[in-house]
Amino acid sequence: MIKSKSLRRFLAVLMVAGISLSIVGCSSDKKETSQKPETQVAESNFTPVEFTYSDGAKDYNVKVEKPRQKAVTLSQFMTEMLLALDLGDKMVGTALLDNPILPEFEKAYNKIPELKVGEGHSISKEGFIATGADFVSGWDSSINEQTTGAPEELIEKDITPFMAKSYNPDATVETVYEDFELLGKIFGVENKATEVVNKIKSDIKAVTDKVGEIKEEDRVKMMVYDSGEKDAMVVGSGLANNLIELAGGNNVFGKDADKPYINVSWESIVAKNPEVILVTDFLAGQPAKEKIDFLKSHPALKDVPAIKNNKIYVVGLADLSPGVRNPKLIEEMYGYFFEESK
Repeated sequence: MIKSKSLRRFLAVLMVAGISLSIVGCSSDKKETSQKPETQVAESNFTPVEFTYSDGAKDYNVKVEKPRQKAVTLSQFMTEMLLALDLGDKMVGTALLDNPILPEFEKAYNKIPELKVGEGHSISKEGFIATGADFVSGWDSSINEQTTGAPEELIEKDITPFMAKSYNPDATVETVYEDFELLGKIFGVENKATEVVNKIKSDIKAVTDKVGEIKEEDRVKMMVYDSGEKDAMVVGSGLANNLIELAGGNNVFGKDADKPYINVSWESIVAKNPEVILVTDFLAGQPAKEKIDFLKSHPALKDVPAIKNNKIYVVGLADLSPGVRNPKLIEEMYGYFFEESK
């Protein structure tokens, strides 16, 4: 009798447990089912994107059939461009920081795995492959056979190689807008891209309205010194040159240059006679103070107005690069040129 009652209790417990398990199972199934349509809808609304990627030697046709989900960025400007688009959760690796990350992006940036950088200031191919990336971008030298795989290899694996057009020798701030718009399409965040572009335009307009229709002779003659002692690496053409123009400056090496950075002689700097010199600062380079001390002690430069009048200012390399920092740099340079700030 006791055994019979015990058996009935045991069977009852099993029945209750079975019902509970089936309920949990149904609940789990419903959760999975409810999530799948959302992903499918997002992908079904995605318009395929086609663009040209160039490695400097060859052009490649790239087609993106679905929004990218795992991005690796190998330049600070691209890292901050994606973070500005609220894509931190889509970033699986980053490297090659030039300056401290913008404060508004610190929290998101600190969650992104940092890829190890080895000799030659580059990442390893093994490290890149381990991220499972389906998108990679950085400097013009970041994507190659040794670091990520050649462009054709990436495209074959449905990994999107991307190089910002705003790094080209003929780029302007309008090209930055084009890059944001294309990134918005690639990641399926076009509305956010429009929002970011409109904010940059508005911030830049606040400065250019103050600059106004400045005459060429009233523009401040200036140059940007990056590095070098035997000769000087300076800013030439491209986006940085355009940002200088928007701030009311005249980059003395901008008009004849065909590259964003060029090497010039100290004699040519004396001949150009700049009134202001900006010195770049970046984590992997010589400290800005040492560069400034070198310029001030260079015998050939002693009569250059920028040196005589101590009109030497520091700018971050990341500020001169494409992206959300551009309005802030224009405003700072306007202050340096027209003495609204020190």
